[in-house]
Amino acid sequence: MFEKLRLFISSTRFRTSLWYATVFLLLETLFGIIIYISLYNSLLNRLDTGLRNQAKAISRIVKEKHVDIENFVPDSVYQSPEDLIWDVIYDEVTFNLRNNFIQIFYKNKLIFKSSNLSNDTLSFPLKTGPYNLFDYADSDLSSKMIRVVQLNSNNYNIIVAYPLENISQTLKSLVKIYILLAPLFFLVAMAGGVLISAKALSRIDAIIKKTEEITAQKLEEKIEGEEYTDEYGRLVKKMNEMIKRIKTSVDYMNQFSISAAHELKTPLTILRGETEIALKSLKTPEEYAAVLKSNYEELIRLTKIIDNLFFISKIDNSLIKIQKEKVDLDDFLTSLINQLKILGSEKNISLILDSRTKTCVDVDKILMTQAITNLIDNAVKFGNENEDVFIKAERNGDSKVNISIINKGESIPKELSNKIFDRFYRAESSRNRKTGGVGLGLSVVKSIMNWHDAEIKVDSNSDGETNVSFTLNAKP
Repeated sequence: MFEKLRLFISSTRFRTSLWYATVFLLLETLFGIIIYISLYNSLLNRLDTGLRNQAKAISRIVKEKHVDIENFVPDSVYQSPEDLIWDVIYDEVTFNLRNNFIQIFYKNKLIFKSSNLSNDTLSFPLKTGPYNLFDYADSDLSSKMIRVVQLNSNNYNIIVAYPLENISQTLKSLVKIYILLAPLFFLVAMAGGVLISAKALSRIDAIIKKTEEITAQKLEEKIEGEEYTDEYGRLVKKMNEMIKRIKTSVDYMNQFSISAAHELKTPLTILRGETEIALKSLKTPEEYAAVLKSNYEELIRLTKIIDNLFFISKIDNSLIKIQKEKVDLDDFLTSLINQLKILGSEKNISLILDSRTKTCVDVDKILMTQAITNLIDNAVKFGNENEDVFIKAERNGDSKVNISIINKGESIPKELSNKIFDRFYRAESSRNRKTGGVGLGLSVVKSIMNWHDAEIKVDSNSDGETNVSFTLNAKP
């Protein structure tokens, strides 16, 4: 149980739900702060308006009643100016009291204060100007600030004040409500986050389940859902593309295992058989020489296979570093053909160079040597005996030079002209001890040509003439 809880807490579903609930709570808190500030400003504005209106109403009533404070004489009705003012403004004060503190000065002399002030007064220097609005602190009257409106009119200084404690209480009640509701909001948001993440991540669960079913033996299967254009659809599409690439790699490996096992087995079997025969009985020096020559040929075959495999491995791991240099094409081809003439001696095939380009090319000399050597070796290997192999170089416009290797032998079907450059591909007719190889030579050539931005193509006609050509950029 605890393990399941631990897995759930560490899951993306839980973290997504937690983030969702946290963001929701933060938004709710921000919304509460905005409401708090807005309500405070609204209540304060309404209070200011009420105090201002009450002060103006008192001033207006005193003015309309023609109250004469300077010539006041006590009588049986009014014993003091305060009684007179109280009688005049009674209705306004009674119906708009609302815990208001009211003081009225006439020529800076206090002539009236509301009953809720009792023995206290609003003690502060009277301000000049027709209208003043400010906060005032008096702990005897209120634990909070007191909002004051002061109106000066016709020698009267009318002060109407209201404690902000009631506003504070209203805001405190609002805060308490939010504090009580916050956990509920968080739990509701958490539950909503769990439901939303469960719905959103259900497709991830389906992808995981399907991925677990795909093994090296089931790489032809696909994960469903790549038809969608959302993030999950794009993820599924990329995963299917990855599985396809893995399948291609596995197919290469399987094909390599079969081809390499077949090709390596043949020379090794020959080496073992001939060595065993040579050890069983004494041989003449000529017979031993023949065995050694045969073994040497098989070792050459093994070396070529291993060299190609090593080169392919370096290609796959990006270990090949291209180092181009300016090379005179005529000199380069002439030197190379002279070194390769021995390839055709066994089949009485001559290598004939036709190059009068008088141009230079920018190539990696070592890699280009390997590519052309592989092409010429193939031309000799699959060419007819006594049929020469031609190597031609000619300008193709001002900036290109075309190089062709032409031989006569068995024609290559048009539909196979591109496949012969695939790794491990070989036509069945080429599977014999004499030609050997595991179908890597032309794959190496293709890679080298790609690094030189050279397009390579194969043309083979019904007469058995095959032309393998590629184009390089000519240098001035």
